[in-house]
Amino acid sequence: MSLTRSLLGLAFASADLLVEVDADGRISLALGAPPGGGAPEALKGSSLATLFVPAEESRIRKALVLTRTGRGQPLKGDVRCGDRVRAATLRLFALPELAPAISCAISYDGPPRPFDAPASAAGCAAMTDGAGLLDQARGLLQRLSPEERSQLSVAFVDLPGAGPAMTGDKGEALLDAVGRLLNSATSGGLSAARLDDERYALIGRTEALATLTDDLRGVMADHNVYIQPRTTTAPTPPNADPLATLRALRLTLDEFLKDTGRADPGMTFSASLMRTVKEGDRLRALIRERAFDLHYQPIVDLGTGAVHHFEALTRFSEDASPARAIRMAEELALVTDLDLGVVEKAVRKMRSSGGGLLRIAVNTSAASLETDAYVQAVLSMTADQPDLRRRLMIEVTETAALNDMAAAERRLKTLRTAGVQICIDDFGAGSASFDYLRSLSVDVVKIDGVFVRGLGEEGRERTLIRHLVELCGDLNIATIAEMVETEDVAEALRALGVKYAQGYLYGRPEKEPRTRVGQSVRRRAGATEDWS
Repeated sequence: MSLTRSLLGLAFASADLLVEVDADGRISLALGAPPGGGAPEALKGSSLATLFVPAEESRIRKALVLTRTGRGQPLKGDVRCGDRVRAATLRLFALPELAPAISCAISYDGPPRPFDAPASAAGCAAMTDGAGLLDQARGLLQRLSPEERSQLSVAFVDLPGAGPAMTGDKGEALLDAVGRLLNSATSGGLSAARLDDERYALIGRTEALATLTDDLRGVMADHNVYIQPRTTTAPTPPNADPLATLRALRLTLDEFLKDTGRADPGMTFSASLMRTVKEGDRLRALIRERAFDLHYQPIVDLGTGAVHHFEALTRFSEDASPARAIRMAEELALVTDLDLGVVEKAVRKMRSSGGGLLRIAVNTSAASLETDAYVQAVLSMTADQPDLRRRLMIEVTETAALNDMAAAERRLKTLRTAGVQICIDDFGAGSASFDYLRSLSVDVVKIDGVFVRGLGEEGRERTLIRHLVELCGDLNIATIAEMVETEDVAEALRALGVKYAQGYLYGRPEKEPRTRVGQSVRRRAGATEDWS
């Protein structure tokens, strides 16, 4: 542990739990006693907000944002203790030398108590938002029994005319009462979120959602407000695998909550969920049967103009972007099988006639590095021809977070020892890029195209790329720039010291690797003897 962290631990010795969170609000370090017991290391990778009861999660997220601007204040709220809760005080501190990380001290203010006996009634202002609802949907995987999972529904509740637009304080009082009701319902197995002043989203058993609608009518009557709650419920598909359905539910919610201005949200959501479940089943079959293609895009040496290697890009159809399918594979826990399918096809291409000089980079989700299975499968595929490993590169993407950096480093080191090259993909696009660079032993860094495309304009991109190239040079790491589309940008990258480039200037992804790119080849086609 660094001196800064050691001193921080001493400074807050009176706290029961000390954690450090990253730029996404996820715990990267934990010391002390977790509220629900167990080892503090188990908290790593989880969201700080989800340590607290659902009604507090939105406040915690906002507090993290305020702390980064220097306006953090102590917060009191309830933390989860298994099936109980406990009052706690949260103090947040942003130290410049740890930026963008935030240090958090949590002190417990009393013994655990039943979840249905809140210390203070939290109103609408304390409700979680759409993003918080997605976090709660994750929690349902652990909290509900298989039978309860099969009975899940989603409800959208509209209160037309409610909110601050009502006369005097009447609107605020009504919204506060609605918030109290929905927050209290979360202790009964429901998850609720406030989308705006007039719309709420809930996840839970159909029977419980119907009871809640009746309770909302009672709240209206108590406040002498003549608004009839409009509730539309979308049941989960019958006879579907409960876990697969719940994962599909999360994916559909994520897309659906981006647009809350729908006239009939329940019917639309139900149709969207059914479509997602069907697409998930179809994707599962495509991956199992390896019924997808690889297209190959060249990466060239900026110094010689020769093709150095190819990136293998997954295509499920000729005219559709693979982005949603890959994201669906991650959400539905299919991505490791997909990643291994890509490696299988790439290795087969390198084994094929005329492929003896090909070097191919494949994308691997961080989720695939959560267990040893992926690494062992890659090594098994190449065991009979070890030289294939020296022609294979693994590009680690940041679409899913690496929850255990030390374990991921151990697995990647196993691949590197066997001869496989490791690349950090889309460097700079996500908040964890520098954490990856600090924690993982890699051979190549691929600079995200958002920095590369800006090279033709006056801005900070040149400075950022120059410093990154210098840093990678000190670490003996090569650099690749992606989305290179003009010769002017290519020349700027050469001047900055970037070694390799990828983009439409050199070629689009094609079914067969094209070893010649225009007139720039300066050595024999396909000559890719090593990665240096």
